Amino acid sequence: MIEIHPDGTFDLVLGEFRLEHCRTKIHVNREEEPVSWSCTAPGELSGASRSGSWRFSAAEQAGRIVLRLNGTLKAPADLVEVTVLEIPELAADHLLAQGLRMGGCEAVKLPCRREKEFESFYHCMITRNGKTLMLSMPLRQRQPGSFRGRFEGERLGDVRARYELLCYSGCEVELDPVTIEAGDGFALLENWTSGNIECPRDFSAPPEAGWNSWDYYRWTITEEEVLKNAEFIARDPVLSKHVKRIIVDDGWQYCYGEWEANPYFPSGMEFLAKELTKMGFEPGLWFAPSIIEPHCFIAQQAPEMLALSLGGQPCLAYECMRRFGFVLDPTVEKTRKHLRELFSRYAGMGYKYFKLDFLNSTLNAPRFHDGMVPRSEIVRRLLEPVYEGIDGRARILGCNYPFLAGNRMVDSVRIGADIHARWPNIRSNALSAGARFWANKRLWLNDPDFAVCRGVETSDDPNLWRLNPLLVFVEPGAAFDAERDMKLATATKSEVEILLGVVLMAAGAVNLSDDMTKLNAAGLELARKVVAAPSGEAAKPLDLFTEECPALWLQRVGNGRRLMTVNWGETPKRVRLNLADYGIPGAEMRDFWRDEPVAFPGGVLELELAPHSCRLFETPAL
Repeated sequence: MIEIHPDGTFDLVLGEFRLEHCRTKIHVNREEEPVSWSCTAPGELSGASRSGSWRFSAAEQAGRIVLRLNGTLKAPADLVEVTVLEIPELAADHLLAQGLRMGGCEAVKLPCRREKEFESFYHCMITRNGKTLMLSMPLRQRQPGSFRGRFEGERLGDVRARYELLCYSGCEVELDPVTIEAGDGFALLENWTSGNIECPRDFSAPPEAGWNSWDYYRWTITEEEVLKNAEFIARDPVLSKHVKRIIVDDGWQYCYGEWEANPYFPSGMEFLAKELTKMGFEPGLWFAPSIIEPHCFIAQQAPEMLALSLGGQPCLAYECMRRFGFVLDPTVEKTRKHLRELFSRYAGMGYKYFKLDFLNSTLNAPRFHDGMVPRSEIVRRLLEPVYEGIDGRARILGCNYPFLAGNRMVDSVRIGADIHARWPNIRSNALSAGARFWANKRLWLNDPDFAVCRGVETSDDPNLWRLNPLLVFVEPGAAFDAERDMKLATATKSEVEILLGVVLMAAGAVNLSDDMTKLNAAGLELARKVVAAPSGEAAKPLDLFTEECPALWLQRVGNGRRLMTVNWGETPKRVRLNLADYGIPGAEMRDFWRDEPVAFPGGVLELELAPHSCRLFETPAL
């Protein structure tokens, strides 16, 4: 039901969900502008504000409600915020919010103990009494949009679907529709994905596993260490059959923006590509294609290639780990030529895989030379010359990639936040890995981040805790802060099994990231198992719309199933499941980590899980 009132407010009803006293809002340069609305036709309004004229419509289409709000500005403005839908309050049991890029997902059970705000991108899932309401926008957007609101006890308040125009030089405001529908949450997400596939891809070939230098070595990676790990993998009877790619991550280059080998790679990057190829590996290389450090030649001699501040000067829009940089402006042809030639050169050296990082940082700059290009298109403009330079010779992993740039030019996309073999990272990353099941092998290959195998029980490395990434945040006058002594690998074997189980459930990219020569027998066995396991569909976390961290995952692999149950808590947990309820026939499965059959009398799985542990079972059909 759709009912629009003369004052411009409206009520929407979808099944059990009543969205009452809804309205639209216009903000220009952060000030709200009242709009005088009048009905022009059933379900349509037209109105005017101080800065322009507006057109709103609400229509039912195939069981969905579709809202549209477009307009014409009298003059360009630095910031225009268009709220297509504001719901004053809405009762809910659970909210699932999606991040703009890797990580950033949030699941909250209501009632919420404290008031806090949320933001979700692409879609926002609100569950009440077992039914889910989905608010959605297209994956690719004319202007970037999001959903915002706040938790208020048992309710959500001021839930808004809004688009933002920042430093846009045009006057026509053409925005994408906001769609509202209700039903089964998993089906809603899968249907939304099917309608947002820009470029259909063939994912029938199993994804190949790889090794990446970053998590163990970070900026200390050297040519010698890359070749040492590659040789170890090539000699291993199991790893050699499944690990087909060696990726050199951040640390090989002179600086961000000058992509030449530093002294740690004395033979040069073309030599390394040839050596890895001789061993039978596909060479891969990390780039931050948009980032330009201040001492880079481009920053000093070609500032016209850089994105701008509000005032129109190049600005330090990038910062990570106390490292600062400008960002390239992909609306400038000189920039596009630079990127096209750079990646054509490295693809010509034999690199078959490029991990492109910090892509979303480009959007930290508020202004670009061509102000008619919507911000939602900026990262896409950045990737176009890279894609053209590669010319089919290599695959692309988008890291820190805003999904709204579409799926045409990326083969894989990071979906999880940065992972380490530490319990806080393992737990926080699981939700994002599970909540993006809808994208895997539909839009791209999901990359949940590294399959790290080292930990306090799985490595004999005397330098296990040598690297400390948080020391960069210690100021000269700071008192001692124990939290700054971050150890990158403190996980127990059971916790590592959860990390690797989530990687398997994601059913996408599997990239090891340890010094393979330092793993002990237990750690090496974990690595062998995770790369050799058949890849299936992305698992559905069955409690995705009821819990804050998924604890029950079901995955289809060929004609078989994998079932993973996790205890995220600090006390033992009793688990009792009827296997038939999950499409698993019979009364026997195989314990994946222990590699032994397990009988379940009467088809009932009943066990006790220790804290910070999981059990991963698979059917014989695998």
